[in-house]
Amino acid sequence: MSNISSVELINPLGFPVNLKNELALRLKDLNNVTIGFIDNIKPNAGLFLDFVENLLQKDYPNVKFVKIRKDFTSSRLIADQLIGKVSGVVNAWGD
Repeated sequence: MSNISSVELINPLGFPVNLKNELALRLKDLNNVTIGFIDNIKPNAGLFLDFVENLLQKDYPNVKFVKIRKDFTSSRLIADQLIGKVSGVVNAWGD
């Protein structure tokens, strides 16, 4: 059981929903950064992330990747495993 006492929510959209929401920061470029991949165990999520990784490596050979995968349920939160390890995240999310 986690001891999380607060949650910070950042809006990943390209525009603010209201003045209280902040936008997620965008990376200025992808050279020498580490990107986190979250595999939510949905069908083909791993294939999607492998495809994105291959595309990124072609244009940015110095990018590093950290992959995490949910184990038995897609509703289990795991993004906290990437805190302090990555500059950005690709989340294979959806049905």
